[in-house]
Amino acid sequence: MYKNDNSRADEIVRALRDDSRLQLIDKGGYLRDGICPACGKKELYVRKSQPFRIACGRENKCGASWTAKELLPHLFENWEKRFPPTDQNPNATASAYLREGRGFDIVKCHTWYSQESYRLKSGEYVPTVRFYLDKGRTRWWERLIGKTKADGQKANNGGQRKHDGTLFKGDAWMPPGQTIEPGDQVFITEGIFHSIALSHAGKKVAASISCSNFPSNLIEQNKGKNVCWVLAMDGDKAGRQHMRNHRLKILEMREQVDICLLPDGKKDWDDLWQEDQLKDDFFDKCFYHGRLFTSGSVVEKAWHTFCRNPTQRRFTVDYNNALWEIEVDSKFAAELHEENIILTSPEGYERFNIACTVDQICTVFPKFVYLEKDELVGDQRYVFQVAYENKTSTETVGLDGTAVSSADAFHKALLNNTSGGMYSGSANAFKAMTKKWFRRKMMTVKSVPYVGFEKKSGAWIFHKHAFLNGQKIALNEFDYFDLGVHGVKPKMKTFEIETDGDFNPGWFPNYLQAFNAQGLAVLAFWMGSLFAQQIRAKQRTFPFLEFTGEAGAGKTTVLEFCWKLVGRGDSYEGLNIINTNKRAKRRLFEQISNLPMVLIESDQGGMVAGKATQFNYESLKDLYNGGPPGTIGVATRDNATKSQNFLGTLVFSQNESVQGGEPILSRIVHCHADRKHHTTSTREVARWFERQEVADVCGFLEVALKNEKKILDTIFLKFPAMETFFEQRGVKHQRIIKCHAQVAAMAHALQIIFPNFTDGMLQAFLDYLAERALDRVNRIAADHPTVDRFWDAFDYINGQMTGTGLNISKHEDEIAFNLNMFRAQCVASGQELMDLTELKKLLPSSKRYTFITKNKPVWNQTDQKTMRCWVFKAR
Repeated sequence: MYKNDNSRADEIVRALRDDSRLQLIDKGGYLRDGICPACGKKELYVRKSQPFRIACGRENKCGASWTAKELLPHLFENWEKRFPPTDQNPNATASAYLREGRGFDIVKCHTWYSQESYRLKSGEYVPTVRFYLDKGRTRWWERLIGKTKADGQKANNGGQRKHDGTLFKGDAWMPPGQTIEPGDQVFITEGIFHSIALSHAGKKVAASISCSNFPSNLIEQNKGKNVCWVLAMDGDKAGRQHMRNHRLKILEMREQVDICLLPDGKKDWDDLWQEDQLKDDFFDKCFYHGRLFTSGSVVEKAWHTFCRNPTQRRFTVDYNNALWEIEVDSKFAAELHEENIILTSPEGYERFNIACTVDQICTVFPKFVYLEKDELVGDQRYVFQVAYENKTSTETVGLDGTAVSSADAFHKALLNNTSGGMYSGSANAFKAMTKKWFRRKMMTVKSVPYVGFEKKSGAWIFHKHAFLNGQKIALNEFDYFDLGVHGVKPKMKTFEIETDGDFNPGWFPNYLQAFNAQGLAVLAFWMGSLFAQQIRAKQRTFPFLEFTGEAGAGKTTVLEFCWKLVGRGDSYEGLNIINTNKRAKRRLFEQISNLPMVLIESDQGGMVAGKATQFNYESLKDLYNGGPPGTIGVATRDNATKSQNFLGTLVFSQNESVQGGEPILSRIVHCHADRKHHTTSTREVARWFERQEVADVCGFLEVALKNEKKILDTIFLKFPAMETFFEQRGVKHQRIIKCHAQVAAMAHALQIIFPNFTDGMLQAFLDYLAERALDRVNRIAADHPTVDRFWDAFDYINGQMTGTGLNISKHEDEIAFNLNMFRAQCVASGQELMDLTELKKLLPSSKRYTFITKNKPVWNQTDQKTMRCWVFKAR
């Protein structure tokens, strides 16, 4: 476990207190009332003097806990910078890594290792913690600290090879100074860190370095000492298979052997050491699982199960991928007692074999693994892993609640969902099985109907990988992401985000050369979109981005390239929302989270009087605050409805600028691409970006998500200064200031990903953004283009008419007109026919003449009748 380190404890406490996800409150010797990442309740707490484990106070209903490393991974990185080696302490980095990263007692094991370095393919050297495999220190195993080798490996073997050409075949590492005495119990693990953890727990240990390496030399050297060799490899598929093989080899050597099997196969010994789990009762449980694992028959496995709980008379065991019901004679216990036979002895096993009956009740082995919930539609399924007697590959099947309601229903469900699985057990046997399945704390897996950030778990969920706290997590064997106390399953299959790919920040200057400040604005916005919900949570809003451009200016290339950066290819640019019906539109907006939604060609909404109209952008303004894009009815007997908030960001990309009133225009940061900076050289540079495939650049996504904290810290730190910057540049509109300051802060954060993004480049971009903010203020100060065209037509027609004209007001300071009369005069004078419905929406926002009222009765002196008029204040 972690040793007391006041300075380190204080650093962790400060980080926990400042973490906005947890919202912990300082209360005396504890931080309390934080939001539990598992259940969402305000029950999270940690002791300030020992803040290395943070737990939920709802022990029975939740009981989740985390190490400080799991919640604050950024504090357990950059070991060399934080703990550089010195002449007095050349092992400083390695010691800090083992102490804080692994939780080991450095006082106990400081002579077991040394700090060395490893040269990466790039030529860079990284520190390692090295363990020598022989007394002459000629062969070693070492763990790279921080960065890993280019091929993804985290460890390295090296040194002088043995006469057989290998480094450690048949050998094992043991803690220096450890001796094996007669009658000892020696745990053989596959990793040195695993052995150190077990050594800290009081066990004698040996590490075979690899699960496939059988430490024959070690065993041969200690033959005849009555040593019990305990195989304690990892609980995964490879570890289990090699433990079987090693056990047979040890038995052939006429040595004692046991298997100590980790129950779930997910955590390693050093993980469990940090969680303070390595106690006697835990080892007892692991040995029991080992006995079950090595059982050679149904009866032997039933015997081990009965020894664990000798009061049961009927129970079920799995063996050879089938289920068997065991019934023990009611007189068995009394007979053992009368004859003084110990149940766990060989004679006890023989008597058990006689006293029990065995009946196969299921032709497959259905292992309940998790409950899958779809919170959006209120559906749930019980998911089983089904293994077959013929050793074919297992399959995962989901059954609804009725399928596990009775033995007969379960039998039918197996027939319908598996390859010939049948259940023939009794109702009582099935009831006992379901109790076993469901009595423990059930793993609940949330199915996510969108791609991107899932707020409850704090993870980004994609098709092949999830990202949580800077870690990249692959789908497990059950097709969901195991996030500790959370399980999340990707459900949305419409499009795929690639999460395996390369990234080289060296292209950034060329990108800026080819696409100028406009392209940089898109790139900054794109990166910021990956953290949209975190930004909205703190700043309440996230701006819209409008990206227009001349033909050939590179607008499409920028958008397609930015999509490739986050793993979406196939020359995807965006969604043509004009060709999308209302229901589909709502669903499309709900498919993404912390990703941009790009609306293209939305200026082609139809034709009125020969002129293109636009999609109604005003309908989207609530998405600025993350409001829902629509509402759906729920299939219930009441009038319930359901809506999902907008979890992404919005980009408008088209030829014509968005038209609308101040509410929508003030939410938009507008950039217009042109060809002014284009040359032959920029054309060739731009074509490089066109040629890039998703796999060439989508590593950007991983780099950005692994730097979540740094990026968000930078955005929130720079935002106030950027607000001041735009105010000093003369921008007076607060919403426009905020939107542009947010994008400017995102641009600052790009320097984390692109070290070649210089301060000079950044300042030039900020100057450009200030110009765009001022342009937006001027745009809002002017009339909507439709209103502007109306007044131009009105003034022209009114000047051409005789009599009172279009303005029939008797007051010099007022303008009063009837819209139908205006339309008739447009026809008579050959002026543009304008959409009256659109005019009625826009005229109240008029700035040239101030709106007073509409539908006011006004006497028309020329026609001698009263007309319903719009009334404005004349200048």
